[in-house]
Amino acid sequence: MSKSTESQAHGGTPTMSKLKTLCASLLLLAAPALAGAAEAPGLRITYLVYSGRPNPELTVTDPASLRAIESRLADALAAPAKSGAAAEPVLGYNGILIEHVGGPAAKASPQPLTIKGREVRIDTAPASAFKAATATTRVSAAAGDLEAMLLKLGHKRGALDAKTLDVLLDQP
Repeated sequence: MSKSTESQAHGGTPTMSKLKTLCASLLLLAAPALAGAAEAPGLRITYLVYSGRPNPELTVTDPASLRAIESRLADALAAPAKSGAAAEPVLGYNGILIEHVGGPAAKASPQPLTIKGREVRIDTAPASAFKAATATTRVSAAAGDLEAMLLKLGHKRGALDAKTLDVLLDQP
């Protein structure tokens, strides 16, 4: 049986067989790069604006934006901490959730945190049948600045429309 007859007997043409081999080779070559991209440091930003439907989110991976966010976050976290009961979620806007993804920071498993107004909240224990959820909260102007910056970033990246952005920027 010739090569073309053999390929056709297995349901393909010689061109399709070459194309499949080429695609498989490209995937094998690209696998290390794709794995490295999954390990690249980043921040997942989730805008907690909806009840009953998915919240808009984006992932920040570019170094300049990461540095700007991390710098403002460090300023906000420098404020004195106060532990207590975690705020109960409300209908409507509940802040911006920031989570580390990829890279060494995500592997170190830092706690996700929530920014709302002048507050940065890190949930420390979930609620149970016998006690309320607890959180550590820090209050600072830097937190408010970070929130405004992240809201504008969400609009710039298409996660938030102009009307939603205006409503959220006017929140107390």
